[in-house]
Amino acid sequence: METIPTEIITIIIGLFLLFFGYRLKKIAITIIWFIVGFWLVQQFIGYIHIESQLWQFIICCLGGLVLGVFGMTIEKFAVFVTVGVTFGMSVMQTFGPAADWTLPAIAVAVGVVAGVIAAGLIKPMVIIATSIEGSYLALTYALSLLNIAKPEGLYPVALLAIAAVGIVFQWNSCRNIE
Repeated sequence: METIPTEIITIIIGLFLLFFGYRLKKIAITIIWFIVGFWLVQQFIGYIHIESQLWQFIICCLGGLVLGVFGMTIEKFAVFVTVGVTFGMSVMQTFGPAADWTLPAIAVAVGVVAGVIAAGLIKPMVIIATSIEGSYLALTYALSLLNIAKPEGLYPVALLAIAAVGIVFQWNSCRNIE
C-alpha cells in the first residue's frame, strides 16, 4: 500500500491530467514520462542491491527526470510513445493480469495503433490519453486512499466514465488552442 501523501499527490496529478492535460501538454507529457521512468527504474532497483530507501527513491526520481526531459524535448515522438504507452498500459491495468501472451499482445497492438494515430492527430489524442491516464490515477489512488477494493465489473466502466468527463471538459475548454 502506498503512503497517504503519495496517494494524495497522485490523485492531484491525476485530476490535473484529467482536466488540463492538453492545455499544458508539455507538462502533462513530462509528468507521464516521469511516471514511466520512475516506474521502470523501480522495477529494476532491486537488482542493484541498494539498502537505503532514500537512495532508491532518489535513483527512481533520476530515472523519471531523464525520461521526463526526453519526453518534453521531442514532442511529436513523445506524443506517439506517451499515447501508445498510456493506451497499452490502460488495457493491461484494466483487464490484467495476463494469463498468457494474448492480453499483452492486444495491449501492444492497441498502443501502437493509438500512437500512430496520435502522431497525426495530436490534439484529440493528447486529450484522450491525458484524460484516460488522469482518470486511472485519480480513481485508482482514491480507491486505495479510501481502502476500497476495485469493483470487478464496475472499475472499467467508472474509469471510462471519468475519462469521458475529462475529455468533454478538455475539448470544450481548449477549442481555440492549437
